[in-house]
Amino acid sequence: MENRIICIGREFGSGGHEVGVRLSERLGIKVYEKHLLYLACQYGELSVKTMESSDEKATNPYLFQTVHEGNYRVTRGLPTSEVLFQLQSHEIRRIAARESCIFVGRCADYVLRDTDAKVLSVFVGAPVEQRIQRKMNQENLSYQKAKRLVHKMDLQRRKYYEHYTRTLWGGNHYDLRLDSSQLSMEQMVDQIAAAYEALR
Repeated sequence: MENRIICIGREFGSGGHEVGVRLSERLGIKVYEKHLLYLACQYGELSVKTMESSDEKATNPYLFQTVHEGNYRVTRGLPTSEVLFQLQSHEIRRIAARESCIFVGRCADYVLRDTDAKVLSVFVGAPVEQRIQRKMNQENLSYQKAKRLVHKMDLQRRKYYEHYTRTLWGGNHYDLRLDSSQLSMEQMVDQIAAAYEALR
């Protein structure tokens, strides 16, 4: 049987990261998020320090750094964000061929579209005011700082996803769309776990 993969897209401050972690514990499968940066750099023999500022970012056409290091797997001269997307996509496909797991972000639903994996695509969102409050509480930020951070990260994620997929971030193409203002963390995990178990 093909591996079963959960791909989670998320608005900033909606709890998508926590959903992924709790699903991992519930289902007994790994969750991959920031670790994909390190795997990609290892695969391309690139410095994490050089590449980490480009993680989940679209290329700025007016200001970008190009890559001139790494091994034969790296296309030299391309912007760091383009190189990182290529390397992370390779790692996402490699992992999905090896095991059932959860990917958070990194356009994983798009990357796996033509593979044999059984993919469940999920988008976790919430009204912006709730997400601002969540960030205020999590990071001890003022309202204005939390508001700026939420808007900045949402814009960054939207640009990233739409740049590489040519598909609307948060659109209607996901298998499940969950609102964390209407559902508890446990309820969201329950819904995703049930949909995951139904993947055959």
